[in-house]
Amino acid sequence: MIRKAVVPVAGLGTRMLPLTLSVPKEMLPLGRKPAIHRVVDELAAAGIERILFVTSSRKQAIEEYFEPGGRADLQGPRAHREHPGRDQSDQTGPPALDYSFVRQDVPAGNGDAVRLAASFAGSDSFVVAWGDAVIRSEEEGDVVRHMMETHAKEDAACTIAVEYVPEEMVSRYGIVRPRYESGTAFPIDDIVEKPSVENAPSRYAVSARYICGPGIFPALEATPRGSKGELWLADAIRYLLRAGGTVWCVPLETGNRRYDIGTPLTYWEAFADYALADETDGTAFRDRLKGRLNES
Repeated sequence: MIRKAVVPVAGLGTRMLPLTLSVPKEMLPLGRKPAIHRVVDELAAAGIERILFVTSSRKQAIEEYFEPGGRADLQGPRAHREHPGRDQSDQTGPPALDYSFVRQDVPAGNGDAVRLAASFAGSDSFVVAWGDAVIRSEEEGDVVRHMMETHAKEDAACTIAVEYVPEEMVSRYGIVRPRYESGTAFPIDDIVEKPSVENAPSRYAVSARYICGPGIFPALEATPRGSKGELWLADAIRYLLRAGGTVWCVPLETGNRRYDIGTPLTYWEAFADYALADETDGTAFRDRLKGRLNES
């Protein structure tokens, strides 16, 4: 069973300025919790016990939030460590997992962020979850659990969550080329970072969650960096594929929704959906929202 996760949160958040001048985008609220808290809840529900945040000196608020004795502890009890996958709905603070931090103060691509986790991962497979993307499921942690099952069953080098996107959106994501299509899981033979519509190998976009085996680290070291010194995880996965590694994909199913906290519009949409689902004030917020829409 996979018990470790790496959560890169060192990005600059420039598309969310000026909000992110003093507040990391991962700490922006979704309903009653910061976005990064919801990512951690998802991982805990899937059985993760240890999390490494790849952060930066600009993201100290995240470290303070998750460190024992930090700000989140002032808000209420955390979940018991012996039950890392338990329901977190009755907890105001984040789950009491084993948190650690490593800093990436010079942005050098998401592959470089994963590279910094080599000592943490050791010889174990581990989840990679982007800290600015939340996956909301009917059963929390369902996507990552399905990925874990596929990763083990297929003895994969990497397993990737994907979603089917409109044609005009393929240039925003890493896009995979399936060997065949399936609604549950399928292998791929290529992955391309942000292709043009004309060159996209499919419409299956990488959806912010990966499972990597320990072979990802030599692949990262062997992968050439870009002109700006950036190292991308998709390029390292492509290296693994060309070296004969097996990479599988798990598509998001009905009832699973990915939210990106990367632009004002996508953030507003995510916040509204979580606010509308709030057990205490969601109905009142819905009524007020309807009233404002009717006024316009």
